[in-house]
Formats: sequence, structure tokens, C-alpha cells
Amino acid sequence: MYGETGAAMRAEFAALLRQHRVQQRLVGTTAGEREELGGLIRTYRQSVIAWLSQAMRAASPLAFSNMPPAQPNPFRSVGTSSSHLTAAGELARTIDLAKHQSSASPASADALATPNANPMVDRWRLAARAAALAEHDTSEQVSAQMTAPQAQALVGDVAALTQALVVLDRRYKNTPGWEPLAQIARLGWASLAAALDVNLAQPDYAVDHLGWRPKTKVITGPERPGILGVLQAQHNLVIRMNSVPNATNLRLVVDSQRLVSAHLAPYAARIDQRLAERWTTRAETYSVMQKQLREVGGLLGTGGLAVAEGANAVTRLKALPKDTILEPRVLSGFQLLFHRLDDRIADVIEDGVERGAFFKRVTLPRIVGGGGQLVHPVRERFVPITSATDLAVVKTVRERLRPKDEPPEATPGPTRVDLHSALIHRPTKGRAVEVPNI
Repeated sequence: MYGETGAAMRAEFAALLRQHRVQQRLVGTTAGEREELGGLIRTYRQSVIAWLSQAMRAASPLAFSNMPPAQPNPFRSVGTSSSHLTAAGELARTIDLAKHQSSASPASADALATPNANPMVDRWRLAARAAALAEHDTSEQVSAQMTAPQAQALVGDVAALTQALVVLDRRYKNTPGWEPLAQIARLGWASLAAALDVNLAQPDYAVDHLGWRPKTKVITGPERPGILGVLQAQHNLVIRMNSVPNATNLRLVVDSQRLVSAHLAPYAARIDQRLAERWTTRAETYSVMQKQLREVGGLLGTGGLAVAEGANAVTRLKALPKDTILEPRVLSGFQLLFHRLDDRIADVIEDGVERGAFFKRVTLPRIVGGGGQLVHPVRERFVPITSATDLAVVKTVRERLRPKDEPPEATPGPTRVDLHSALIHRPTKGRAVEVPNI
């Protein structure tokens, strides 16, 4: 996820910007050893520049300028497009120029994975490793889901990191064998212009939630003690619901969530009353669905493992002592799992109706004869569902169960603030102030 890889890069560059007296930190007995460390830093820098170029390509189609258009130049041809005059476009060109004119190659996988004994060089390695991982978080597939405000936030991050590279390039200029960035003054001004352009609008930092996510797996092993065992079973239930259950097993899963929500609500009431009310409402919703699903049948699907995990959650929850205090982060974990499971159950019901996996129970009229029977059983049959609106459970799913889309938190985060502070950081009194010539 870009929020993790981007934060790692910003944290490492903020730490590097606060380190002065670079030659003293490049510990080595000879100039050749310092030159070797400088060459290694250049390979790490090249990996970061490669990601900066790739990130700008992902954001460029949506990176519109927030500055007012300039007055037309009477000496410029009328057919010339002004799209290339944006601050983001200029920053992308200068980054590509710095990447292509550098003689250093990106760091190898072994260099990224092997820690360095020098603390300063190792920070460059960690920043380069985060940049290599971030290539998955800003790929073409991710950029297709990106909005214009999110692209603006990504451009702002690239501009800040580029400014950090410009400052560090001036600080490392006395390193033996050091190669400065190409057209560094143009690169510095372009990054500053892009940062100012982004700040004129309202960037959407929800871009941190985009990118690659690891595949969630079942928590195996012995039962966890206490409330952790309930969380374990609930997490496994969410994973097991990836396979579509049949109608009978779906009713059992729904009933397990009715019991889990009802039993967890009193524990949540001692910490968060509003959350307890939400879980009580959830229990009522699943109680209604459990009754409505009695009129639905279907043999397609499995779901036995999901039923077992739901039963485990109910059994372990009932075994908890009544005076158990749940931490707020545990309650947040349950709410996250409830949100994902509710969305999955809603998908299972609606998709099952659309593809004909579920049937509706109907009562057929019959003529009761005088056969001498005291009880005449009702004549029933399952018929195909012609429309999803024919089922009451579908209406309940759409109106009460399916979670409403909640916008993710969109805050700059501490690493962006820290990097900005490091960019304007100056040494304490008594040390020489290093001012980059941009």
C-alpha cells in the first residue's frame, strides 16, 4: 500500500536531511573507501529517481494545474498546446532528464536487501527499498483508480522528495567520485513550482489507501486465549466466506452473526455506547434475515468451513467472563471484520439470486379430502426467482445490511509534516549553515 511505502521514503529522507557533516559520517580510512560508499549511495539515489519518474507518469494524466492561465504570447503559434507548460509536466521532464543523464544504475536486489554497516548509507538503502516496493503501488492498474485530487497529492509527494534530493546533492558534493544531478537548478525550481501548484488546491491524501495489499490468510494453529480466540474465528470466517455457501449453510452463518453481535454489544457498551448500539442494530438485522432466509433454498455451493468458524466464534464468545474489558483496538478489529463480512454476505445473496443459485419457497393450493388424517401438511415447492425484488431478504440486504461507503481518512500524516520540517531544517547555533544553491 502506498501509505506504507511512501511514509517509509519520507521518514528516511527526513532523517537524512537532518544529518550534516557528511564526510565525517562516511567512515573510511582512505578516499577510495569513501568513494565506494558514495557510489553505493548513487545507486540507491538512482532507484529513488526511477520511482519518482514512474510516479509522475502515473499521475500526469490527472495532474491539472491549479494556477490561472498566463496571458497568451503574441509571438507563439496559435496551435501550440499549453498542456506541457504545467508545473507537474515540467517536474516530470526534469526528473526524466536526471534519470537518463546519470551514469549510475539502480541498486540490485541484493544491495537493497543487505544492510550496510554505515548508518547513513543504510538509510539510503531503506529509502531505495521503499521506492522499489512503491512501484507496485503506483502502477498503471492503480493509476486507473486514482482521482485528480489523489494525483495532486502524489505529485506533492514527488515534489517534496525531489527537493530533498536537491538539498542532499549539494550536501554530498565533496564526496570522492560524486556525480551531481543533471540541471540541478532547474530540478529544484520545478519541484518548488509543483509543490506550490498542488497546495493551491485541496489534494486528497486518500491516495495512501491505494496500491498493492498482501493476501489475507486463515490464522492457523491452536485457539488463541480469551477474546483473541473470538477474533481469530471471526477473521477465519471472513476468509472462508470467499467460497460461496449453499442456502442452508448461509442461514447458519447469518445466525452465528446474530449471536456474535448480540453477545458483543454489552462488552462494547462499557467502552463505546455508540458502537454497542450499532452492534445491537446489526443483531436485529441478522435476526430478520435469518427468518427471511427460511423461504430461500438452494443446493449449489459449500460453506461448511465457514459454518464451523462461525460456531467457533459463538462458542468462544459465550465462554468469556462477564467482567472482561475489551480494549478499543479490539473493538475496532471486530468492527472492521463485521464491515467486511456484511459486505461479503450481501454480495453472496445478490449474486446467488442473479445467477439462479437460490430458489423461493411457495405454497401450493390443494384440495383436502376426507382421508381421515388429523393433520394435513402444507404443500410447498421451490420455484426460480424471476426478480430480486421478489425476495424480502434482498430488500433487507440493500437497505439495512450492506455497509455504506465511508470515505477513508484523508490526512497528510506525520511523515509529510516531518519531511517538510526537515526541508527547512537548519543546524543548531554554533554550526555552519548549509544553504543549497538552487
